[in-house]
Amino acid sequence: MDANVSVTWLKRTWWVIFPAFALLTARLAIERSCSDPYDLLPATTSHPAFAWPLAAVYVLAHVWIVGAYLVTASRARTLVPAMSAWSAAWGKNAPTVVAMVAALAVEYAPVALWAFIGAQAGCRL
Repeated sequence: MDANVSVTWLKRTWWVIFPAFALLTARLAIERSCSDPYDLLPATTSHPAFAWPLAAVYVLAHVWIVGAYLVTASRARTLVPAMSAWSAAWGKNAPTVVAMVAALAVEYAPVALWAFIGAQAGCRL
């Protein structure tokens, strides 16, 4: 697939994937802070009709960021693109990549951090 076609696809799908993933990530962070950090959204995920769309959003966000990396690495012709390569590859759309990385960083923050935040907020742990 041509890198330009991939970039176009990534730019368009970001508007669907990112908002849903950001909301899911925020909700999961609240669950990790104030509930059982290993049984997330039990009322929702216990019903397949709700669990599958959540899983799809979660996986698609990861596929999106891998696609963004592959496009950038392909354009930079290196496996470890410099920040300038990211800026060159994405131009004015670089904030979309940064926003997705930020949402993934929230998702992959350690459980201990969420427990600390929950304790400071007065949540039941």
